[in-house]
Amino acid sequence: MKLPETLNAWRREDGRPGIRNAVAVMAAADNMNPLLSHIVARVPGIVALPAAYGRGQLGEDLEITLDSMAGLAGHPNLAGCLIVAFEPASALRIAERVQGRGESIRVLSFLQSGGMQPCIAAAERLLQELQTRADAAKQTPVGWHEMTIGLECGGSDTTSGLFANPALGALTDELHTRGATLIFSEPVECLGGEAALTARACNSEAAEAMLRAIDGYAQIARTAGVELTGINPTADNIAGGLTTIEEKSLGAIAKTGHAPIEGCIGYGARAPYTGLWMMDAPAAAVENLTALAAGGCQITAFVTGSGNPSGHSIMPTLKISANRETARVMRDHLDVDLSDLFHGGGGITAGAERIGAAAAAVIDGAPTAAERLGFLHSNISRFGRSV
Repeated sequence: MKLPETLNAWRREDGRPGIRNAVAVMAAADNMNPLLSHIVARVPGIVALPAAYGRGQLGEDLEITLDSMAGLAGHPNLAGCLIVAFEPASALRIAERVQGRGESIRVLSFLQSGGMQPCIAAAERLLQELQTRADAAKQTPVGWHEMTIGLECGGSDTTSGLFANPALGALTDELHTRGATLIFSEPVECLGGEAALTARACNSEAAEAMLRAIDGYAQIARTAGVELTGINPTADNIAGGLTTIEEKSLGAIAKTGHAPIEGCIGYGARAPYTGLWMMDAPAAAVENLTALAAGGCQITAFVTGSGNPSGHSIMPTLKISANRETARVMRDHLDVDLSDLFHGGGGITAGAERIGAAAAAVIDGAPTAAERLGFLHSNISRFGRSV
């Protein structure tokens, strides 16, 4: 498969390469989101990472939130991140979890600064310092073996399972042979396709972990009085011609190719070593993209039948569709149009090469459709109740 041997990236202090060189400001909790709005208005080009909550969390829910926030703050696509909190402890507990980024992480307390205006002024100074460091950084050649790539699909239809996901799967196989780390998620979208996954598990522990993750979401649905097996509860999937969740799942699994699966990692967790991994994360696009970003994916390839527009704030999200109508009406939101495959315009390998060429261009700096349009979000999933 024709792909460039090397790519351009910024080498971070922890050794990982980043494909963007952005500076971000993060709210440690939702009570600082208004401050973020004022700060980004004063400092053009700064990426905002708001919080959906952040106070009164306990146990596993709190740990996942803090680890995910640390994963975002220390993401290799960021040259630096300022964490803003009402009091210093809330920012420090995130910063302390960011490993190997040193001066790239700064913290600021609203309370210690003396309110909004002094805090905004302090934030401007700190962000300018981080931006100066970013501007001085130089790109360096990196290989595919240093990349962590997310695999996602959403708004699936018949063209997703027949063409777009298999094309992404062929690229997944190629990148796996080149030593890349690849992460797919949305275990609920594997329901009914368990046998296809466990047959590829590297060992029994990996197989059991994937089954637990998949069944966990089925149990969540049952608790709410919904039985997922044998039905398809999503209106846009039904409109796209899918009849059951099993049919949808087999199409979704196609994007993972044929490589062995190393195991199942937690929400927002980094893969412990290279290879193909499942991540235990809900299927909702924004939450799922955030989990992949927190896990260190520099880029995610996202197959969509209906044209899901979502992209992540710090992780370029490549949108791929093989639906001719979607390619017509949602053209501005797509990066790779594979709709000709449905009409004899090329094979799966040709589609994989087109996705790979687009991914390489984005890694080297070309903006994705979501980046051009500013259709970017970040939102960590919630796993418990507040007190």
